[in-house]
Amino acid sequence: MQSLGFLWFYLSMFALGLSMAAPPGPVNAMIAFVSVQSKLKGTAIGAGAMTADLIFFFLVFLLKGLIPNELIRLLYLIGGSYTVFLGFLALRARMNLKIRTGGSYLVGLSMGITNPYQIAWWISFGIVMLDKFGIQSGIGFFSGIVLWIFAYPYFIEKTGKISKNVEKLIKIVSAIVLICIGLYMITLFIMHF
Repeated sequence: MQSLGFLWFYLSMFALGLSMAAPPGPVNAMIAFVSVQSKLKGTAIGAGAMTADLIFFFLVFLLKGLIPNELIRLLYLIGGSYTVFLGFLALRARMNLKIRTGGSYLVGLSMGITNPYQIAWWISFGIVMLDKFGIQSGIGFFSGIVLWIFAYPYFIEKTGKISKNVEKLIKIVSAIVLICIGLYMITLFIMHF
């Protein structure tokens, strides 16, 4: 039974990581643009953005112990609400392929490390994720991102584009996962704090 609990936990964190990586936005637009020529260049951009997430993950892990418990409890509400907000933004997101710049690992890293949405998510929800699920949450979370940064460029290189139906499905599934996990954290705040 314990292995089923770990599997559920891993899949939940996997879905969260995938849902954070998949919605249309500047990084995915850059990945799509360069992946038409080379899936490796697209993956490099994704790896750069994921490195920014890794940096934020470890910074939040190191700094979490300095944050008073009262503030962490409040972050359940703030982080959950922000994640619900990101879920609704995912539904409205548009893929903009009018990018006219080359892409590389450093471009992905700089886009990720300076993205205000990404920074705000790690400050609010990232702290809560580590408080509730611990550092092991990173295994599933980053597995979801790794799948995306390899599969998405491969798909784009093979097809040359992403269909409107596939883009819509990605947005809907991402939004559902983000909204559900955000509501879960809000519920924890209401019930336990």
